[in-house]
Amino acid sequence: MFLAKKWLGSLLLPLPLLLILGFFGVFLLLFRQKRSGICLLVLSMATLLLLSTRPVANALMAPLESRYPPHEITAEPVQDILVLGAAQVADPRLPLLSQLGQAGIYRITEGVRLAHAYPQARLVLSGYAGGEGRTSAELYGEVAVALGIAPQRLLLLPEPKDTAEEADAMAPLIAGRRALLVTSASHMPRAMALFAAAGAHPLAAPVDHQAKESSAALPLYTYLPQARYLWRSELAWHEYLGLLWRRWGAG
Repeated sequence: MFLAKKWLGSLLLPLPLLLILGFFGVFLLLFRQKRSGICLLVLSMATLLLLSTRPVANALMAPLESRYPPHEITAEPVQDILVLGAAQVADPRLPLLSQLGQAGIYRITEGVRLAHAYPQARLVLSGYAGGEGRTSAELYGEVAVALGIAPQRLLLLPEPKDTAEEADAMAPLIAGRRALLVTSASHMPRAMALFAAAGAHPLAAPVDHQAKESSAALPLYTYLPQARYLWRSELAWHEYLGLLWRRWGAG
């Protein structure tokens, strides 16, 4: 089920989905379905073009990232800081931080920052290997220790493969405790819903915000299609698919 969900989710992302649509348009053209083929080709190319622009990518991302504000440090104690896993490439030839993906770097550095702000809190680090030689939980732990967190404050959860499993594993650990949940801002709405379904209600501490708007006037070339904006649109698309999956599954 896990692999089927990953395959389906990957195929429904904008790039493969629109490429399939475009190839189907070419197929129709070869079989003399000119009008239908041209419509599909134009639709796929125009959608891909729009998703590769900054305004569209930010418009997709902003509703997800604005649901939960950044966490502000307070005097109220925190017992647990939960850091969700992210993709990694555990290549021992690389520096430690280079083995983590962008989301993982943001998440663990925010977790460490909060751990320094709340020195009595336990740092719970999650993430499985995903075919790599080491889990993201292990890599997170090494980063945390390198950045000054005592090893005895760490609890590693290397088994959960996705957010639903992380929520199920972490919910019993934080029962009756004040906990912060650290994950990417776009992922936070789905993560909070899954934790609530597991009977846990941590406080949101989002990081890794993507829909950033400069207060300065931007040059016109920033409105041209770019791969990084398509990647941003895919991140948002992935989260919307996850929210729909959860809603249909719950129903």
